[in-house]
Amino acid sequence: MKTSYSEFIELNGVRHHIRRWGPPEAPLLVMLHGWMDMSATHQFVVDAFAREWNIVAPDWSGFGKSDWNPGGYSLLQYVADLDSLLQHYSPDQPVRLIAHSMGANVANIYVGARPQRIGHYVNIEGYAPVPGFFEGTLGQTVGRWLNHVHQPGQGRPYADHAQLALRLQESNKRLSAERAEFLAGHLGAYDKDGQVRICADPMTRFFAPISLHREQLMAFWSDLQAPVLCLRGGRSFISKAFDGLEADLAERIAALPNGREVLIPEGTHNMHHEVPEQVAALIESFLNCHC
Repeated sequence: MKTSYSEFIELNGVRHHIRRWGPPEAPLLVMLHGWMDMSATHQFVVDAFAREWNIVAPDWSGFGKSDWNPGGYSLLQYVADLDSLLQHYSPDQPVRLIAHSMGANVANIYVGARPQRIGHYVNIEGYAPVPGFFEGTLGQTVGRWLNHVHQPGQGRPYADHAQLALRLQESNKRLSAERAEFLAGHLGAYDKDGQVRICADPMTRFFAPISLHREQLMAFWSDLQAPVLCLRGGRSFISKAFDGLEADLAERIAALPNGREVLIPEGTHNMHHEVPEQVAALIESFLNCHC
């Protein structure tokens, strides 16, 4: 397993944890994690990379070892944090950006707002807005979010990291016991009562009641000239949501001037945990073809 190290920087007034892999003189690769994840969840893909990269992977505010944001959470706030992150680590050069799920949904906005900052973009399962994702009317969705603001709760407790690892395997039948134990060790921490909870601000659980419109996503994508690779799992909830709506999905991908999609038939939403070797090979092949 490749060794990582940590550093902390301030982004927009909030202290952020940054996980680093590889020598600083290697080509820079920025990796963004998804919702209820943290930077350590990139480990399996990092281990599978064939070449050395200078990898910068933040914990979004409210997740992992980063501080919680007293002002709350939104996609646009994360876009601002990403802008500051890239200004810190690569002020003068476009970056290679790898993003999963929520991280990719943040990146989808950023690449349209700052297209000149992107050299290459790999989008792993970041397809919001996803058809049928929010149940009920928009008003009901915002109403549930308001209820959560007033009573955020604490999240589910676990007796120990082993129990959390079992829960991760229950949620993803393709996750090996070894990888589940690794993820649980990083995702969970003991609270003051001696129980393990996910390292996340409870307010992040319902932080985005309103997402982009389909047309807005396509508008952001159409402004990006850099090469783009979209990775989608054939067994993911994203693919299920677009079942029967393949034309909609094709139109979205077509909005990318220099983009293409690769389907991993057996992959789920967390393909980077299940088939990291395949994900890493696709990423490096894409980057090598366009370098």
